[in-house]
Amino acid sequence: MKETPLSNCERRFLLRAIEEKKRLDGRQTYDYRNIRISFGTDYGCCMVELGKTRVLGQVSCELVSPKLNRATEGLANTCRPTFIKS
Repeated sequence: MKETPLSNCERRFLLRAIEEKKRLDGRQTYDYRNIRISFGTDYGCCMVELGKTRVLGQVSCELVSPKLNRATEGLANTCRPTFIKS
């Protein structure tokens, strides 16, 4: 995902908020949102809730024998992130 650069105004606003130890949501410096972690019924599935933000993660793998000509090398499959809109 390509990042969108901040405008000078946005940058100054954020730097000032950091200097003044202010948060946009009204929390104090050491306040935190409630965290909830739950594991699904399927192996490798997990839901993390941080305040109103929810993230679902799932991992899986397949064990395969190495190729005969590369018996000491492992095999790494590519990770593919999937984003689900709420």
